[in-house]
Amino acid sequence: MSLKKNIIKILGKKIKQLKLFNFHAKRFSAKRYSKKRIIVCFNGVLPHGGLVDRFKGIVSFYEIAKKLDYDFYIQFDTPFDLDIFLEPNMLNWKIDRKNIQYHYSKTKIVYLINNFNTNPLECITKSKAETFLIYANVDYLKTLYPDETSEALEAKWRINFNELFKKTKLLESKITSIEEGKYICFHTRFTTLMGDFIDTTSTVLTSTEKKELVFKLQKKIQVILELSDYKCYAFSDSIHFLNTINAEENVYLVKGSPFHMDNFKKVSNLEGHLKTVLDFFMISKSEKVYFLKIGKMYHSSFSKYAAIVGDKPFEIITD
Repeated sequence: MSLKKNIIKILGKKIKQLKLFNFHAKRFSAKRYSKKRIIVCFNGVLPHGGLVDRFKGIVSFYEIAKKLDYDFYIQFDTPFDLDIFLEPNMLNWKIDRKNIQYHYSKTKIVYLINNFNTNPLECITKSKAETFLIYANVDYLKTLYPDETSEALEAKWRINFNELFKKTKLLESKITSIEEGKYICFHTRFTTLMGDFIDTTSTVLTSTEKKELVFKLQKKIQVILELSDYKCYAFSDSIHFLNTINAEENVYLVKGSPFHMDNFKKVSNLEGHLKTVLDFFMISKSEKVYFLKIGKMYHSSFSKYAAIVGDKPFEIITD
């Protein structure tokens, strides 16, 4: 990285940290706590990432809280209240925004969004703070357990997730109303390539390139369909791709339009976010999960982590 880019990155991080400090410092309190606590925050002050990125931060710091015997909370009220879809299972992690207060010497703000080179456990244990306000969207289990196998880490991630969450009756009923039988699925991520999705990227393919990419994907999908007797669901961030492949192949869709959790359009749409949550848990129930990445398409961990939660086979298909 050039010196200029490095300086810009450092300044950007400092500005974000200052913004978080200004936000939390307004809620000063001298109250002390008998037990140290970790609070993972998704409050809209800064971008937090998509649904799975948020799950990564939550699960990572829940693991740390268990290791250190700290109290653990999740403040997730933006762009919707998480407990509309997921409620506490074995631990009551809910905390209202008004109950997150700041003490100048006993509270530490930990900003680790897209920070892949930090040991989060050290960030906590080296501090004398009693309350840690966490902003994180990275899976740190490999950092915490460098000698563990991928299978062991996935099992630990799944256990943590299921200890924290259970589906609400609303979410469970929505999933059941879509499908009660067995099925397989595939997932694709285009971001802006198809021109129908606003994201952090900006590249849009030409009309010819779009057709060529869809044709290549269609050939891969035909092989997937031939290998299974189950019905097949398609999941993607591109409604253009979903509609095209649904019209030409024997695949099923979950109704609704893809909608990014960080809400780039700055509109409130609970149905859109429900679609994202439904996609995740529908994938988690699939008998097998395929992720297709061809040409200029983008990587995604969405379907991989859904497969981890459901303890389902996962396969990446490329060129």
